[in-house]
Amino acid sequence: DICPSEMLKIGRVVDQLKETHPELASKIVPVFVSVDPARDSLTALKEYSKDFHPDFVFLTGSPVQVQKMAKLYRVYVSKADETEDGDYLVDHSIVVYFHDDNGELSDCFTQSMRPKDIAEKIVEKMTAPTTVA
Repeated sequence: DICPSEMLKIGRVVDQLKETHPELASKIVPVFVSVDPARDSLTALKEYSKDFHPDFVFLTGSPVQVQKMAKLYRVYVSKADETEDGDYLVDHSIVVYFHDDNGELSDCFTQSMRPKDIAEKIVEKMTAPTTVA
């Protein structure tokens, strides 16, 4: 399952930034948003969260809210057919979105990027001079 490995990678990025740029790290909040609200209740997410970096915030919403979010961020989501026991897989795109202090999308990090590269991009984005329009 790719989700856990990406989340562990983002945890490593957060830890790396805490060591090298604590002032920047203190402004970062990693957020996980479930694309499967039917299965991922807040209770289930709270249990799931125990396996990941403690800074993560876990979110879900109604099916309509999650669908709206997925469309806004152009996230591919496809639920496979259920097995006889009711289990199923959810296929989805794997992208980490980085937002600035104003909530605007600043960058995207793909699955192929190493933690070191992501951390460098974050530092670059957070320390770049801002321009006034």
